[in-house]
Amino acid sequence: MKKLAIVSILMLSIFGQLFAQYPDELVAQAREAIKNFNIPAADEAYKSAMKAVDEDEYKNIQAEWQILEKINILLADARRSMDRGEYSESLKKYSGAIAEMDASPHDIWGKVKGEAYYSMGMVYYRQEKPIEAAGDFRNAMNFNPAESKYGKAIEMVRNKHYSEGHKYFKRKDYTSARAEYEKAVAVDPSFASGFYQLALIAKKDGDLKKAENYYRDAVTSDPTHYKSWYGLGTLYSEMGNNTKAIESLKMSISINASYEKSYYILGKVYESQKNTSQAIQNLKKAIEVNKKYTRAYELLGKIYIDQEKYNTTIALLKGLTGTSGSYKSNYRLAQAYNGIGNHSAALTAASKSLSKKKNWAPALIEKGDALRGLKRNKEAINAWRAATKDARWKSMAQYRIDELTKWEGK
Repeated sequence: MKKLAIVSILMLSIFGQLFAQYPDELVAQAREAIKNFNIPAADEAYKSAMKAVDEDEYKNIQAEWQILEKINILLADARRSMDRGEYSESLKKYSGAIAEMDASPHDIWGKVKGEAYYSMGMVYYRQEKPIEAAGDFRNAMNFNPAESKYGKAIEMVRNKHYSEGHKYFKRKDYTSARAEYEKAVAVDPSFASGFYQLALIAKKDGDLKKAENYYRDAVTSDPTHYKSWYGLGTLYSEMGNNTKAIESLKMSISINASYEKSYYILGKVYESQKNTSQAIQNLKKAIEVNKKYTRAYELLGKIYIDQEKYNTTIALLKGLTGTSGSYKSNYRLAQAYNGIGNHSAALTAASKSLSKKKNWAPALIEKGDALRGLKRNKEAINAWRAATKDARWKSMAQYRIDELTKWEGK
């Protein structure tokens, strides 16, 4: 009997301890639920805890629960105001909810704050205030970095203005395009594509320094943005800074070895430095990457003509068709055929050039040379005479006319 009494006392003591701990555990569960942004579970745990305590403890738990209740009501009211288009009222209520969370003695509100800031950002987005929206989306990310929708919201705002910028850019309304691109990079300061577009506009405006700065902003924010490295290289080549041009273009190629434009500009820079071996190597690479890359064929043909490699020029250019067979490539082909004495083929190539660019003086010179080689002197003189209308080619054309007419004794 005595043993049974002792066991009973021990059991009552254990149950008493468990009962005393039970409300504390419920409050802890409520706080954990808030941390996990499970408001209904937190509400239920607080209410269960209040049922299991005396009056003094009840008041403490109730006060904590009332903070949750107040925040929950503010968030719900803010959402309703937003849905009704009452944006100022909605922002006021979201701010009020955040202030209540800040005043709470417990550091449990991170995810709830994140959602509140996200919702505020959506209000600003509806008001077409992209900078403010992005700021609140960023605040949301700070409080809950694991939530992917906050970063996606920033991208949504950024891409909206970037797309608008493209619409204006295509219409050649560069002032409006610039304004939209500026909003895109303000929303996302690491957005290399936005800086790239701003650089293009600055370059069109003739502000090369500003263009350089935008390209630099692009590659600083994203060192893998090969188009901006290409843009920098092209800009430096136009500014006569070949060293920086080569460095930038090589960076572009190291990131994207299939971007033919970088090889072309690099070849062009080397050609301007009379480094023909490097120029040829890069132009060949441009053609290897893109077999229809007209500009590379044209420049490579020029280099071969300058070296008097006529057969090499013919092998390079004679098979070109469509847009690849441009007026310049056909002109180089005519030069090469005249160089080896195949005047009939030269006449065909020069005529093709002129069909693509009517009355182009260089092709008229080659046409005249081909006609002279074919003993069609009067036609040759007519071609050269047409070329004299271009002041840049007048002296060369006139020399040929004089040479031929004197030779004929006229």
